[in-house]
Amino acid sequence: MKIIDGKTYDVVVCGCGSAGFCAAVQAARAGMKTAVIEKYGMPGGIMTVMGNNDVAQFYAHKKQVISGIGWEFILRLAEQGFADIPDMTVDAPHWKYGVHVNIVAAAHLIDNMLTEAGVDIYYNQPAVEVEVNNSAKENLKVVDSVIISTKSGLKRITGKMFIDCTGDGDICAWAGADYECGDEITGALQPGTIRYYFDIGFQNNCDTKSYKYITEKLKEAYNNGTLLYPDTMNRDFETLINANGNNVNHISGYNGADSDSKTICDIEGRASVYRLMKSIHNITKHPGIVSIAPEVGMRETRRIICDTYITVDEYISAYEYPDSICNSFYPIDLHRDGMEKIYQIFLEE
Repeated sequence: MKIIDGKTYDVVVCGCGSAGFCAAVQAARAGMKTAVIEKYGMPGGIMTVMGNNDVAQFYAHKKQVISGIGWEFILRLAEQGFADIPDMTVDAPHWKYGVHVNIVAAAHLIDNMLTEAGVDIYYNQPAVEVEVNNSAKENLKVVDSVIISTKSGLKRITGKMFIDCTGDGDICAWAGADYECGDEITGALQPGTIRYYFDIGFQNNCDTKSYKYITEKLKEAYNNGTLLYPDTMNRDFETLINANGNNVNHISGYNGADSDSKTICDIEGRASVYRLMKSIHNITKHPGIVSIAPEVGMRETRRIICDTYITVDEYISAYEYPDSICNSFYPIDLHRDGMEKIYQIFLEE
């Protein structure tokens, strides 16, 4: 198929999740002619499309440690009434510091911030191929352009710099970069999670008595095999309702960087939610669940091999790198297959 030549940019960001959005806005604000390429029609990635709309973690030990474009985004949403910022100056479990954002407003604000910065936006136009040139410097390959799939056919987007925010390291891997994927001994990857949403009328009609009743009945579903423990991570029904289906299941054993594996993963993700919905329907004569994310959100796929590693010891000791560009603060949080316990290391002050 003929490839149409598109525009040339200083910076091309591939992927418009939280990372890609911030990268594109910053590049454009710095005066670079910038484009962002996104496979979905909605920006925001895990936060919006996948529905995990708790953004964390800006504060640590009662002090703000992260600001920048991410915090600007949160403050603008809050001013509009679409971000619930908790009191981060009190002692609380780390997950309670998450800022809950409205998905519609969050995606809309990302659109606006990209447009305000002058970023060219390519939604619903996924990158499908990378073109590289051999650099005389240090015998490195340099990405020269990416090919995107559009309604008009394949189009070439050329750039001086490419930033890979695809989440799976697609651009780097296609360009020939070395990468790791999975545990170095077993090959196991962290499980994915798929978001779903409860009917608001059903939610409002649930009370303490019905929570307890449904929880007890779900135990029968576990026992007869119509519901599997990873479908809910054995949480009580009140927790599932209050979470509104956010981050409450494990879809294990699949590789999001392999399209065939990811296809099976998404089928199993929907089957997992269906098992829960069917069980709820058997108990209440109401499905309870009315919507679901378009795919399973993966916690781990490729890790591109770069110049160095950030090690566990460095991370938990708050090591300051001489070439650092940002702060990060979140416990080490390693999910494992099925019902295996999550491995965590919490950071000291």
